[in-house]
Amino acid sequence: MRVLFDHQSFSGAKYGGVARYFYDLMHNLKFHQGVEVNLSLLFSNNEYLKNADVKKVFPFSYFLGYGLTNAVFSHVNRANSAMHIGLHRYDIFHPTYFNDYFLTFLGKKPFVITHHDVIPEKFSTKYAELDGFDKAHKQRVLDKASKIIAVSENTRNDLLEIFHIAPEKIEVVHHSTHFATYKPDENFDIVTPERYLLYVGNRENYKNFDVFIRAITPILKKQPDLHLMCAGSNKFTETEHKLFHELGISKQVMHQEIPTDEVLYRVYQRAIAFVYPSLYEGFGIPILEAFACGCPVVLSDRSCFPEVAQNAATYFNPDNPEHIAFEVERLIDDAELRLSLVKRGYQRLKDFSPENTAKKTLNVYRNVLGK
Repeated sequence: MRVLFDHQSFSGAKYGGVARYFYDLMHNLKFHQGVEVNLSLLFSNNEYLKNADVKKVFPFSYFLGYGLTNAVFSHVNRANSAMHIGLHRYDIFHPTYFNDYFLTFLGKKPFVITHHDVIPEKFSTKYAELDGFDKAHKQRVLDKASKIIAVSENTRNDLLEIFHIAPEKIEVVHHSTHFATYKPDENFDIVTPERYLLYVGNRENYKNFDVFIRAITPILKKQPDLHLMCAGSNKFTETEHKLFHELGISKQVMHQEIPTDEVLYRVYQRAIAFVYPSLYEGFGIPILEAFACGCPVVLSDRSCFPEVAQNAATYFNPDNPEHIAFEVERLIDDAELRLSLVKRGYQRLKDFSPENTAKKTLNVYRNVLGK
């Protein structure tokens, strides 16, 4: 079987959950399922493609002297994708995002699309368009797809509620994490506070970070040796620094860049607990990453989180600061509970291997092709 993926999630993304999902999927289809995988991409700074095992690409830095921008590279990549799609040298096409440019070139070739979440539709009235595509645009793409992969039952239910889609058209294939089999070099080390809670990823909008930081402020003040580490690419804004100062916790909140998987693994591994206060997610890959690193998890009780973590996490109402503080402090103070959650996390992780994701996705392709 020959599967073609396009450039969309890789053109401008150095890191990110969607790009990581597609890289892991392509890698496992190619090296473990015997699928002929092609990625129509020429230029990218994406970290996951650096070893060129899926596709050799040219980083933007090679051309920085010419002053070219990300937008230029995106247009070049789209033209290259359009050419490959139009050649029809594949059995099935899997676009990596929702721009519908490809419909012009597909002809009668089938395509499958993965829908990660409906956050833009659920939160658009509050936070404006979060991904640049309106509902009508997505509806057209979903209508023309042969199959739609939803990354959780929760996302499947959202799709049925928000879009007009036949239930039999949607297949649930859970996300996974390469951390399930990843181990950093034993000699690799980083400097971290002795005791810290871990927050991973963006902090804007529905991520609920403001409510979370205010909720745990009394805990930080009561335990001056306790820190909050915020890991990810986005450094603190002036507004955030001002908030930390007003709350009196500036010296206990730190930002940690994540340049490599080794760093990310260690920050999970060393944390007292990983806290995920988001109001909504389509899946929540950081949950699996925490499981793989032996990090206890405390979660918002919303959306897909109970489906993903089940009994391997404790939960709080993300709208209730007192409840957030109660569950976080309970986990900090109870070493036996933390150990129990770590054991359950390792067990739960077995259901989310990248190989399983690839196998189930391949079954979706075969179903479309009648094989």
